[in-house]
Amino acid sequence: MTPPRRFRAGRFLDSAAVHAAADANPRLRRFMRTVAGHSEAGEVRSRRLLEHLIRRIVDDVGDLHLGNAVSRLERIAVLRENIASILDHVLDGRPLPEGTQVAALGEYFDQLRTEMRDLSRPRDGIVGDAPLRLADDAAAYAESLLRDFEAGGGRHVEPAAVVDDAFRAMPANRKAAVRRAAELEPQALWRAVASETEGGKRAAVADLETRLGGRLTPDELARLRTAVDDLGRARSRGLQMSEARLAEILARIADPDLRAVVASGDVWLTQQLAAHNPEALATLWQRFRDRGGRADDGPGFRSYLRHDMVTYGRGVLGEYSAAFSLSSIELFLKGPDANVKVAGTDLVGIGHDGWAWLIDDKSHRSTSVSGVSALTENLATNLRRDAADFRDGIARLQRGDPGFTPDPRILDAISRMEDAAAEIDRINRRGSAATRPARISRALEERRLRLRVTSAAGEVREISQALRDLGLAVERTGTPVPLPPTGGR
Repeated sequence: MTPPRRFRAGRFLDSAAVHAAADANPRLRRFMRTVAGHSEAGEVRSRRLLEHLIRRIVDDVGDLHLGNAVSRLERIAVLRENIASILDHVLDGRPLPEGTQVAALGEYFDQLRTEMRDLSRPRDGIVGDAPLRLADDAAAYAESLLRDFEAGGGRHVEPAAVVDDAFRAMPANRKAAVRRAAELEPQALWRAVASETEGGKRAAVADLETRLGGRLTPDELARLRTAVDDLGRARSRGLQMSEARLAEILARIADPDLRAVVASGDVWLTQQLAAHNPEALATLWQRFRDRGGRADDGPGFRSYLRHDMVTYGRGVLGEYSAAFSLSSIELFLKGPDANVKVAGTDLVGIGHDGWAWLIDDKSHRSTSVSGVSALTENLATNLRRDAADFRDGIARLQRGDPGFTPDPRILDAISRMEDAAAEIDRINRRGSAATRPARISRALEERRLRLRVTSAAGEVREISQALRDLGLAVERTGTPVPLPPTGGR
């Protein structure tokens, strides 16, 4: 008997993310406290057990959904082959294969529709309205979870040596405050050190100080807060990068200068990039050096990486988030891509009402924008360039398939964009500059063109009056993507 396919989705979970989610959930925090209270290993073991449980459940739920999806895709492939076989015979004027009836074609289409619907609603396709069960026997399932945990020791390993080193490096008065807190409230102290979210950290420190109230002086509590922050940062660094993992990463870097920069670099940015995308690291290092960056300037290279992440990484996230959040757009002529540093519009689409949208995403931290060059001074150029690209794309499709017929809405939108570009050129050459924004806005409206600014990965909520005079508006994209702190991890 062939065993069921295992996808192991849980292995993609990040330990820090699991612990942050646990710290933010009151029920999971109670679970960890309960397990810690009945275990000799205390909270260390309870956190490892919780991570193991979450990974295993994600594995099993993922296997259930993905296995069901694969089975449906296999059935869909068979149905498509059956439908294609019948259509080939009918279109070629040949008799159907023996035993095949025309009525079967309708049945196959009905089955295909059902399979496609259930594929898009995976839970309904598996159990309908019934509870989602991972096992017939809950006790046996729990036993298997614990057996796997005991056998493997859990996936999470506390970076105890790193935390110990950080403690030994502290001034004597901070060490004394930590020792005193450890004697009085060891579990509360560890919760404060091990919390991995800002909210969880604040709550854990407040709980620790409440428990220690009256037993430590205000000066000791102040030193303890500083010590807890230091130990927490050291622990987080240890979780992100062990010595063995760093040594393996460094061994793959050929450039000795880059290797030295990574070895002494920031664990959150430089070393993580080296671990997860060494090719991008090498490319960015070469650009940094070409721009005059010194071979021994680790902090300068980190700043360069940070700037590239903000201007490039957030721009990619913003474009893709905007494209998937704009429900008013029925089809995109120009979709999101990774080339966010290339000048021009970011997105071009056609709405349900037939209006064409020209969109520029400004995923900035600031709440207002006063300049959008892609939709203002470069508008005519970008309209003309986008229209030409769309016509070239249609021509390529027609060369590949002479029978291809483009959507009339697309052809109409392209014509309106070309006409608008010509009209904006005329407006820029003639008439008063003071009336130019109003005339351009009217020209766009007459051609059913909208200019929109999004901020799917930023905080922009308003634009300047000069931009509004041109007909621009900020288009909301739903809940903004949360941004990382500016100076931290």
